[in-house]
Amino acid sequence: MRRTLILLALISSGLSTTYAQLISGPMLADVAMREATIWLQTETPAIVRVTYSPKDSDQKYWSYVVTTEPESANCAQITLDQIEPGTSYSYQIEIDGQLTAAGGNITSPQFFHGRTPPPDLRIAVGGAHYVNQSGFDPPYETLGAGYEIFSSIQAQSPELMLWLGNTAHLRQCDWNSKSGYLKRFSTARAQPETQSLLASTANYATWGDSDYSVHRAGKFYSFRKEAESSFRTFWPMPTQAPAFGGIATRFSRSDVDFFLLDTRSHRNDLPDSSKLPEILGREQVEWLRQELMHSTATFKVILAGAPILNPANNTENLSSAESEQTDLLQMLRNEKISGLFFISGGKYYGELTRLVHANSYNLYDLTVGPLTAKPAANNNNELNFFRMPGTSTFERQFAVIDFTGPEEDRQIEMRVLNTLGEELWSRTVKASQLEAIQ
Repeated sequence: MRRTLILLALISSGLSTTYAQLISGPMLADVAMREATIWLQTETPAIVRVTYSPKDSDQKYWSYVVTTEPESANCAQITLDQIEPGTSYSYQIEIDGQLTAAGGNITSPQFFHGRTPPPDLRIAVGGAHYVNQSGFDPPYETLGAGYEIFSSIQAQSPELMLWLGNTAHLRQCDWNSKSGYLKRFSTARAQPETQSLLASTANYATWGDSDYSVHRAGKFYSFRKEAESSFRTFWPMPTQAPAFGGIATRFSRSDVDFFLLDTRSHRNDLPDSSKLPEILGREQVEWLRQELMHSTATFKVILAGAPILNPANNTENLSSAESEQTDLLQMLRNEKISGLFFISGGKYYGELTRLVHANSYNLYDLTVGPLTAKPAANNNNELNFFRMPGTSTFERQFAVIDFTGPEEDRQIEMRVLNTLGEELWSRTVKASQLEAIQ
């Protein structure tokens, strides 16, 4: 407390002091119409805040002061509460009373509802991210490469960057202590090539198998609390889904509602003979149903760290909990929900799955392969008979998805690009193709 008071006095008086170093970030996290979140990490405990100003204005705002602590790897999540819709801001980080050069730009979403047609929206989507670490990686094998992919993503000028899990890639030495989790997440976040993209593009994430623990661990995993708190430390969430634990969340942009599912916290795929396997859990499925029923967005995009529609018998697909997958799809048909589109991670190759329905519209699941982790050579071990021809990709990649068109003819244009930003394939799905039969 005494240190805090001294530093606050220095801040208010404008005197300089030695300040802690920024080792990761800043990262722009959730950006809403009237609020934004900035994440950062300092080398040692520090007192931090953010100053931000609307473009072409002399007005200056300050965030509240936040103290970074070793218990959370000296990370901070700072709320900017003077944001207004459809406005561009520049921001800078202050550490221990010293204004640094670190910062970026923020553009808040437009409040178009009932005023204008929905604005076009571009998002980028990436899968597994692996940062090499000497002394921990297997000998004679390089698991991470192609870090220039983040410059290629930024060159596409997306408004949002969505991370589909396996962002840290924990090893066996990491997942039996909170310190291990935090150290591995810190290493992954500090990769230099990611910093520019993080600073000026809103970032959202869910987790996958390698962000959690040992393969197939779920709700009964002994270190579940440590896994969840570590993920939350590095990935600010837009909101907490009520009534059940885990990291399921949602947010909105333009005429698109995004729902990020949690495929780890509620998983029980090793039940006894009296129960059926679960990956999402009943409470999360009911939360999703309620949210989808309330949504008036043209597109309802459901994201997960594991494929939802892939029918192959694999424990990293929702199909491994066959009854749960069947119930979920039947619920979507029964409720006649229009505009559904799935995006998934958890694979080391990419593909587009199309589930053909006789009594409803076709469902699509875009599975995005690894960003920087080692890609698979093939997908021969998965019999996905819903895979669309020409969409299998076996190299490092990212997807760019555009939601465009006049209000009466909106569409989803998806493009999958390689590390250099070269297009591998593209497809377009119109909103009119995603209309439920009433």
